[in-house]
Amino acid sequence: MKNPITTTQSFHALALPMAMALLAVCVSRISVAAELPAGLAPEQTKRLELMKSKGPDTSLTILPVRLGGKPWDRVTEVVGVLLEQQGLKNIELGETPFTPAETNLESLAAAVGAFVKANPITTGYALYAEYNGDHKTGLNELRAVVVDQTGAVVWTDRQTPQDEAFKKNEAREPMTMSVLLVERLSPQLGLNEATAKAAKPGKMAAIMDQRSGLPPENERAALPERQQAMKRVLPGATLLVYPARIGGDAVDKASAADLAKMINDAGLCKAVAAKQSVLLKASQADPNEMKALWNLAREFRDFVRTNPPAADYALYGDYVFNPKNSEQGFMHFVVCDRKGEWVIVDLQNSHQPDYQSIGIISRDRCDQLLVQRLKGYLK
Repeated sequence: MKNPITTTQSFHALALPMAMALLAVCVSRISVAAELPAGLAPEQTKRLELMKSKGPDTSLTILPVRLGGKPWDRVTEVVGVLLEQQGLKNIELGETPFTPAETNLESLAAAVGAFVKANPITTGYALYAEYNGDHKTGLNELRAVVVDQTGAVVWTDRQTPQDEAFKKNEAREPMTMSVLLVERLSPQLGLNEATAKAAKPGKMAAIMDQRSGLPPENERAALPERQQAMKRVLPGATLLVYPARIGGDAVDKASAADLAKMINDAGLCKAVAAKQSVLLKASQADPNEMKALWNLAREFRDFVRTNPPAADYALYGDYVFNPKNSEQGFMHFVVCDRKGEWVIVDLQNSHQPDYQSIGIISRDRCDQLLVQRLKGYLK
C-alpha cells in the first residue's frame, strides 16, 4: 500500500506538492446539503440520522480507498484531509484493505459490513470508497459505503458520468473524485459551511505535512509576520547573499555578486555578496520537490544559526536548469534572519507563471527569477 498515486498512463498522477495546492482550491468548492437520501429502509434512516446528529464529533475510519482496482494510501489520506477541512475531528486511516468482488452496490455494502465485523474498528463508523475506470475511459465511477461499528449499513452512494454531480468533474482524476466523495458524504456526517469555518488542522493535516516535507503549521505560520517585519526595515536592511547552489553539487561564486547587484539595483535592500561559499548537502533526488525545498530550508537555517551573518538577513539560492529545455528545472531560495529564523521559503518550477515568464535555461535567468520573486515578497 505504500505506493505513490499513479495508476496507469490513463490516470493523472497526484504528486503531493500539487495535492497540497489543489486541496486549498478544491475544498472551497465543496458545498453540502442536508437532505436524506430517498428510499431508505426505516432502520437505515435511523442509523443515518444518528450519525448526522453527531456532526464533527463523529469518529470515522477510512478504509484504504481503491483507485483503479488497487488500494492507495495517498488517496486515502487526501480524503481524510478533505473531511478534516470540513470539520470532522476524529479520523483514523484503516491499514487493512477491503477487497471487493465484482458486484452491485447493495451486495458491496453488505460485504463491507461483513469486513468490519471480521476486522473491528475503534471508531463509530467506517468508510469504504472506490474510484473505478479503465484505460480508455479513465475514472468513470465512484462507489462509497459507510457502515457502523457493528457492520450495519448507514449510507451508500454511486456516481457515474450520467449523474449531475459527476458531470461537474471536468478532470476525472483522483483529487477531483475525492472532492466529489466528500461533497456527497459531508452532509450525511452533519458537516456544513459552519463546521468547515470552525475546522482546525489535525491528525490528517499532520500526515500530509509529513508526506510533503513541510514543517509543522505553527512554524510556517510565523513567516508572513517575519516578511512584514522585513518590509518595515527596508530598504535600509542588509542582506548577505551566498553563492547559489547549481545542480545540487556545485556553487557558482559569481552568482553572489551578480545577485547582490541586481537586488541593490532594484532598490530592495542593501545586499552584499558573501565571501564564504557553502555547498549545502540537502538532496534533490526526492521526487517530492516540496520536501526537497524544505530540507534545504532546514539545512540553511541550521547553517545560519551556527554561522550568524554580519547582516540583518541571509539568502541562499538553489538552481537546477536545462539549457535546452526551460520546462526542466526549478529555482528555490531561502531567506533567514540573523537568528536563523525563516523569513522566505520559495519554490518555482515550470508550473508557476513567474518561472514561465522568464524561461529558465541558465544561471543568469535563475538570478532574474529570484529577484523577481523577492520583489513580490518585499514590495
